[in-house]
Amino acid sequence: MLSYRHVFHAGNHADVLKHTVLLAVLDYFNQKKKGGSYWVIDTHAGAGGYRFDAGRAQTHAEYEDGIGRLWNRNDLPPLLANYIAAVRTDNPDGRLKRYPGSPLLELRALQPADRLRLFELHPADVKLLAQTIADAAPDAQKRVAIRQEDGFDGLKVLLPPPPRRALVVIDPAYEDKRDYARVVTALK
Repeated sequence: MLSYRHVFHAGNHADVLKHTVLLAVLDYFNQKKKGGSYWVIDTHAGAGGYRFDAGRAQTHAEYEDGIGRLWNRNDLPPLLANYIAAVRTDNPDGRLKRYPGSPLLELRALQPADRLRLFELHPADVKLLAQTIADAAPDAQKRVAIRQEDGFDGLKVLLPPPPRRALVVIDPAYEDKRDYARVVTALK
């Protein structure tokens, strides 16, 4: 089908929840120093990063009721404050114009021995994803692999990962109603 584009929904309330939890889990993974390398496998990576100040994100402007409601708050609990700080990395002037998707947040959290495996099926978004990662970390080729492939199928090949530790992020578009059952199957 491939009509879903995350750019229309980037930064919405669901992203706030997902990315807040993602950052907390990555912080936890990074607490183990000795022999603690891990992989992050993102089965539906999207374009990696998004612009709010132009283009498709303006169509529905869902970010206004997501991160937009938190952006200028200074009374957030620590988990949300950590999330806002991570997004501020992309907005050094303090104006909310750019949004890091899961791949950028994951990449920034990795330690040198960790690896990132990204899957994206949409042909336009996989190109944007590769450019986003290259712009963020020109030296990432050794640590990051991007595949234009169904992430549910690609996940099977990667498990268990060589370091025996992994965080798997599964967030399909659910435009294909079979995705609900595929998530359950992937978890099993």
